[in-house]
Amino acid sequence: MPNPNLNFAQLGAIFNAISNETTGGISPTNKALLMVQVGMVQKGVQALVNNGAFTDGATITHAQNIADQMNFLQQQIGNYGNAQSAPQPKFINDVIRDVQDIVAGDPNLAAAAAPTHGWQQVSNLLTPPTPFPDTPAQTATLLKFIADSNDIAGRAHAVANEGVNDPNLVSDIQAFSAAADAYSNAQGGVFSARFNNEFTANGVQGTASRELVNGLNNHDANLINGAADVLAANANDVRGNMLVTGQNPNPPNPPPAADSVHNAGLYFDDAATKLIGGVYAGNQASIVSDLNNAATGVQADIAAQNLTGDALANAQKVIGLLNHEAGLVGGIDTANPTPVSLTNAQIGNDQQQILNTVNGDATLTGLANGSFVPNPPGARNPGQAIAATMNNGPDDGHGQGPGHGMAVAALAQMHPGGAAVAALAMMNHGHAIDMSQPMDFAHIWHA
Repeated sequence: MPNPNLNFAQLGAIFNAISNETTGGISPTNKALLMVQVGMVQKGVQALVNNGAFTDGATITHAQNIADQMNFLQQQIGNYGNAQSAPQPKFINDVIRDVQDIVAGDPNLAAAAAPTHGWQQVSNLLTPPTPFPDTPAQTATLLKFIADSNDIAGRAHAVANEGVNDPNLVSDIQAFSAAADAYSNAQGGVFSARFNNEFTANGVQGTASRELVNGLNNHDANLINGAADVLAANANDVRGNMLVTGQNPNPPNPPPAADSVHNAGLYFDDAATKLIGGVYAGNQASIVSDLNNAATGVQADIAAQNLTGDALANAQKVIGLLNHEAGLVGGIDTANPTPVSLTNAQIGNDQQQILNTVNGDATLTGLANGSFVPNPPGARNPGQAIAATMNNGPDDGHGQGPGHGMAVAALAQMHPGGAAVAALAMMNHGHAIDMSQPMDFAHIWHA
């Protein structure tokens, strides 16, 4: 069983590692580890909710949604290698960044995460994401969803705060929630990748609707008000993510010149955020462009700063890695992607080496001046962290069961590093998790 003593900050450090590991995509070297990590986060957050660690109604709803959204990651990561059910890198990207935004936007969760910098945001984009270009029919449905969300939230507030009797509210919430879930799942493609984490049963809408019903059934005004606020805020997020038919998106700010290590890092950070979840047709060209601009920027500063010695050698190493990574990304056939590709691991490896090289060189770090942002700090002891998720009992409905023990053991078959991880997990099974010794296991096999 998962260790019950993990706090929100410690779970956030593990989520940081998930974010780091998924940069470049899912591969044979990280799939099993990621499944264990995601399961650990889900069980840990659910335990905190169940044990009353959170008291504010909105915070309870947000924490529950984090646990619910782990189902998305389990499904998508589990799909790698399944030729019958292709995973969606964009969906993985949206879920990871949405969870990070949820924590950052909730003052109680943000304070709880602070000790480890857990759940750290990584949205280092040069330009905001382009709103989804709805069809006229989708526009009508989305606008109705927004209106219905706000109407339900208003009715719930009236029940909680004014004592209004609304006998149909629970059934109306359940009908609204089921319809939204069915609609978003039926759209498929980019629409589902963009909106499932807001519309569906495991998305914000589904969690908020269930918590609303729980609050109404238990006459819990705190939970009713909090869940209603989350539902209304989710409607506002949907409105911000859609481009109503006939509207023109705001023109993006012009990108910086690729003429320095600092600006090179801005392009690299943009690529790193896009690479969470992997490469697909919608981000491939922009990632290649980012990496090429990053290489150009570093090259420009070699002459401008008259780099010599180790700084010159490291700058040239970074340029070579950027060019290699651009080739890997550009070489992916997004129309017929390999279900599980070692290329994803190579991309992640290049990303980590670039960050290690820049941030390990005082001259390049100074020139970067805040760009080439390091990966968020990951969990401390990988073996003990994995051990806490291993469960010898039956599956509990969240995909956690004896299969996780086999998944960890299977790591040893994938890579020499996996043997050490599996051995640590077996030795520490059932022991308390020691989070005191720093050990970032993001890209644990990317030496």
